[in-house]
Amino acid sequence: MKLVMLGGTYNPPHLGHLNIAEAVRIKFGYDKLVLVPSYRPAHKNISEDVSFQQRLKMVELSVQNWEHVIVSPCEYERKGISYSIDTIRYFKELYSLDSKPGLIIGDDLVPGFSRWHKADELCLEADIIVCHRGRPEDLDFPYPHRYFENPIFEASSTDIRNSIKSGGDVQNLLPQDVLNYIRQEKLYGA
Repeated sequence: MKLVMLGGTYNPPHLGHLNIAEAVRIKFGYDKLVLVPSYRPAHKNISEDVSFQQRLKMVELSVQNWEHVIVSPCEYERKGISYSIDTIRYFKELYSLDSKPGLIIGDDLVPGFSRWHKADELCLEADIIVCHRGRPEDLDFPYPHRYFENPIFEASSTDIRNSIKSGGDVQNLLPQDVLNYIRQEKLYGA
């Protein structure tokens, strides 16, 4: 089995996450896509207004009919700071893989990647796939990687949270079940 992973805070998960991850899975021939909500990301703070369980639920809702997707709470179960190297090693132990797992990152993470926990080891244990988030051109990245030439999704989770809070329309940015859950739980000021 070949798998590719996309971690993130998923606060909330949006169509940009899902469309890019699925396109990468198909383009590079992975059998499974693993979505991993971060518990405590090393380089980002998560608002305590939305719990891990709520973020996990939104990810589960967003792919509930996708048979080839695994949603894993492994970083929550492991506790502590969520390091990608630990998560990659977890999946390598859990599954019998035919090759190194893929790890999708956005190009917004390229400038700080050298500061990631065990960045060199991570690149030896995973195939890094860089996707465009805010710019169409490839950035210099001194680690082994492949770029995925994706269309840029024009909204971030931050934009979506702000739009919900101000009463904006996010219908075309989120899976309907995630939007329904946000309204039901009154997340982000909905």
